[in-house]
Amino acid sequence: MFGGTDAVVEALRQDNSGIGAKPYSGSNVHPGRRLLRNQILFFSDAFSKSSLDELVPRFVQSLKTWCEASDEIGTEWVEKSDLYEFVRDVLFDCNVDSFFGKSLRALNPNLSADFWEYDDNIGFLATPKPRWLNRRAVLAMERCHAAMKRWRKNAVDESAKRTISDDAAWDPAWGLGAIRRRNKLLDATEGLFDEHNRGSIDLALLWSLTSNVIPASFWYLFEVLSSEGLLARAVKEIEKQKQNDPDTNDPVLDSTERTTTPLLEAIYAETVRLHVITLITRTVKKSYSVEGWILPQNQNVIVSSQIEHMSRQWDSPDGKHPSSEFWPDRFLLPESSDTIDEEEKFSLEGRQGQWIPFGLGEHMCPGRHFAKQEMIISFAVLTHFFEFELLTPPGWRPDNDLSRYGFGTQQPKQKVPFRVRRRTS
Repeated sequence: MFGGTDAVVEALRQDNSGIGAKPYSGSNVHPGRRLLRNQILFFSDAFSKSSLDELVPRFVQSLKTWCEASDEIGTEWVEKSDLYEFVRDVLFDCNVDSFFGKSLRALNPNLSADFWEYDDNIGFLATPKPRWLNRRAVLAMERCHAAMKRWRKNAVDESAKRTISDDAAWDPAWGLGAIRRRNKLLDATEGLFDEHNRGSIDLALLWSLTSNVIPASFWYLFEVLSSEGLLARAVKEIEKQKQNDPDTNDPVLDSTERTTTPLLEAIYAETVRLHVITLITRTVKKSYSVEGWILPQNQNVIVSSQIEHMSRQWDSPDGKHPSSEFWPDRFLLPESSDTIDEEEKFSLEGRQGQWIPFGLGEHMCPGRHFAKQEMIISFAVLTHFFEFELLTPPGWRPDNDLSRYGFGTQQPKQKVPFRVRRRTS
């Protein structure tokens, strides 16, 4: 689904070494071809504190720059056909620039359109179906793959012109320093990752950094706008985190503190509970019995997060707020529906094994901390610059598009018309 060769697919299948520093007993995989372990090493670097300290401010600045420069939104209301497409297109550019630098989009001006056509067909591309059944999907993937190869060649050429510290958090040619450092892992795979397969792993990275967090950021904004009184509560928390820029005296947003306020965290937790569906997979290392059922050794087991997230265990104690309803206060202690006091706090207490949008254990999504920050930051910055108003019936919510079931964040199935204008105060 990322354009890699059969050799890479086979290497992944044969990697039975696990993700730990020490391979599983009995594994004979070449150290350089511990692909799952290498993936963990890369993402640990990409989402380390030093990387996030570089990445988050770049994302904030990129989004602020777009908001300030956008001339399509003035002080008069402008009607638009779909809130998801609006958020998607804005955040994609910001994400790409923050991770890869500006050269990726500069070299590939049609990247956004090509990528979302590719992403719309990811369900087909992930199957072994004959490619001629959906040639359009294959062509979109090939265009995205070519874009990543073009970017990589440019990065290699630019790297030859300068010397960058190996531990630098940012590289002008590669973007996030971890992306450049990943080349050492690829070099050690005994030739497995040639130019073509490096393009495929770069496309996989682009997909993983955008395809889930961007729809989740849409849902965050939509749910706040569609829930009575919630926008005012959220803005009140954001206002507490604003500080004045010493140079301009303009209000700026402290991204670190803002993502740890109770209500904003609760909205985040409730958003991913309702709209993220992952398939948690494990391989049984030894036969195991579960409530009378035998799971034989080497059997693959798949569990959907949706089962836990839609369970009645999430209903509010008084029954007024079922699990199917968006109600972030279920994550706030003490529970409240309309006020915030000093004692209120965000809590996942007692939810271990119930709130699992990012998986479980050592296999949890390594990008979950950045995803949380991007969702909250996107909401805070967009509502700082613009006023939004949904043009939908009260209480209406688009369905999750289950054609992406198991891939993570579900996109909205229906369009969400809205209007927007620039804030004047």
